Amino acid sequence: MKNLIFFTSFITGFMFQGLWGYGLPNVNLGLTNMLDGGPIRPYPGWYLFEFAYFYHTDKFLNSTGDLLGGVKSPNFNSFAIISQLVYQTKKNVLLNAKGGLDFGVSTIVYSHAERNNLGIRSSGAGFGNTSLGTYLQWDPVMYKDRPLFVHRLEFQFSCPSGKNELPRNTINPGTRFFYLNPYWAATFYFTERASASWHLFYLWCAKNTVTDVKQGSAVHLNFSLQYEVIKKFYLGFNGYFLQQIENNRLESVEIPDSKERVLGLGPGMLYFLNPDFIVFGYLYFETNVRNRSQGMSFIFRFVKHF
Repeated sequence: MKNLIFFTSFITGFMFQGLWGYGLPNVNLGLTNMLDGGPIRPYPGWYLFEFAYFYHTDKFLNSTGDLLGGVKSPNFNSFAIISQLVYQTKKNVLLNAKGGLDFGVSTIVYSHAERNNLGIRSSGAGFGNTSLGTYLQWDPVMYKDRPLFVHRLEFQFSCPSGKNELPRNTINPGTRFFYLNPYWAATFYFTERASASWHLFYLWCAKNTVTDVKQGSAVHLNFSLQYEVIKKFYLGFNGYFLQQIENNRLESVEIPDSKERVLGLGPGMLYFLNPDFIVFGYLYFETNVRNRSQGMSFIFRFVKHF
């Protein structure tokens, strides 16, 4: 555990609207999981987070979990690179916690939906929204010379600065609306090698300036159980869950049965190449889906401290 450093992530939704959601922006669903509560050695300074994200689906589902329109769904594939720069303070700034700032942006390298009669079309490659945030990171609570609990709070928002071609194309790198996505992330250590992590978010969206639709609020959660199999190498069981808690509204009129839901589950791994460079890999399979596409994703991630 002595090699653990600051490799938390602050990605909360600057990917591409419409990729797998029919209305909500694409927030952090499984992008960060294992040991995500915070640092054991809180190094100050700069951090670079890089994500390579692949997603595939051939099922677009309605509010009852059946195929959208009752017809065969198109194949959709996408690949994105997500970059984030984070600064961690050296001294405590508030409530005995260290502070930080982060900035992120995504680049859609490839995005394609095969021809279909559902009106699902992709605008292709382009830049996504920018994401900005500020956070408080607490030092770990120690127990018998080992970490017991560590956590973090962040306020983050996303600006509608990315490429968006609504209504002509339904899948776009960016959104047409501003949204907030604050969260609480924590890790609890059962033993020196075994631990559980969670990342609980709340999502609030402003009205879309093109469609006049306001997406209903939602909650979503990343979670993981991980174990250090050999020194510096972890295996884990990971997942994410999103539930929209309010229906969408069109010009203040509620749209019935418009709530989204998804559950993703799969394995993950983490390896410390050295104390300043960590790599992650996650594989997810989605189920229990409503008003979204149901697919699978693979995420490769690395964290570098300077």
